[in-house]
Amino acid sequence: MKAYTLIILSFFILSSCSFNQTQPTLPETDEKQIIFFSDENNLRNESNYYDALLELRSKFPTEIANMKVVSSEDNRLYTKYKVEEYPSLLIVQQNKVLKKIEGNVAKDEIIIPLENVLSTASSKK
Repeated sequence: MKAYTLIILSFFILSSCSFNQTQPTLPETDEKQIIFFSDENNLRNESNYYDALLELRSKFPTEIANMKVVSSEDNRLYTKYKVEEYPSLLIVQQNKVLKKIEGNVAKDEIIIPLENVLSTASSKK
């Protein structure tokens, strides 16, 4: 039953996110951008990330809706942002990594840092 819940949650999260497999570069913007590095072969390891994103969705609907999901098959962004583990979640602004969370971590270890970074005012050039 838990596997079905995980599949449904992953479909819900991933269907509301933008997949960008042909052009993995991110637009330069002053806005904070969430990038989720996913391994489609190990979705069960991503459940804490999905739970955290679902919880944060009500407080940060635009940021979650505009989240970019990067496939494990696309190595360009993995290299650019020095991602070494699946799953990983980054908050990027003006090509600078503001927060990086990698590997199997508890839901609170995802929510609290993301909330802190997303709640702070955007820096201006």
